[in-house]
Amino acid sequence: MRNGLWSIVVGGIVGVLLWAGPVGAQPFPGGLPRCQASLGTCTTNLGTCQTDLAACLAEPTVVFPGDGVDGPALSYTNHGDGTVTDNNTLLMWEVKDTGSGIHGVNQTFLWSDSFTVFLATLNTAPCFASHCDWRMPNVKELQSIVDYSQFDPAIASSFPGSTAAGFYWSSTATAGNASHAWVVGFDVGGVFFDAQNVGLRVRAVRGGR
Repeated sequence: MRNGLWSIVVGGIVGVLLWAGPVGAQPFPGGLPRCQASLGTCTTNLGTCQTDLAACLAEPTVVFPGDGVDGPALSYTNHGDGTVTDNNTLLMWEVKDTGSGIHGVNQTFLWSDSFTVFLATLNTAPCFASHCDWRMPNVKELQSIVDYSQFDPAIASSFPGSTAAGFYWSSTATAGNASHAWVVGFDVGGVFFDAQNVGLRVRAVRGGR
């Protein structure tokens, strides 16, 4: 029994020595003090990152210009030549009138004719307002001039010219259905889609950020 106890004691001492050996040979330059200092730096940096993240999450949600309720105030510059610039997006828009010409607010076009007839007319020399790069707005651009604090039509009173409380074509075709395209209704500002063989209004745009 005494020999057995002695074996246990000796074995334990040898095991402790073997275990302590690798610890004494620190792989980290500078040993434990340097490691602890680095850990403190990391902890400080982590705290700074967490503070910055909290500040970011506290920021108000960015609202796309043109909401009319939140975000940047609606602001337009009327150039007096049948065009107006949105001071938020820098998009230049065609101003509609009450006449029977190409700019008439009640003129309607099939979706394809919006490109081949309407835009072709605006971009033929001498070109409308001396610009030959007029295009149809995509659905997000078209929705950007909706004023959700207004209805019938849902557009700011500071936007010049005439706007009908009806559907306007966008250039955005619906995914998975090539015969339809997205439209914006300027009655209450809803976004819908319609068959491209339907005659709807269209407003030209150019430029932007």
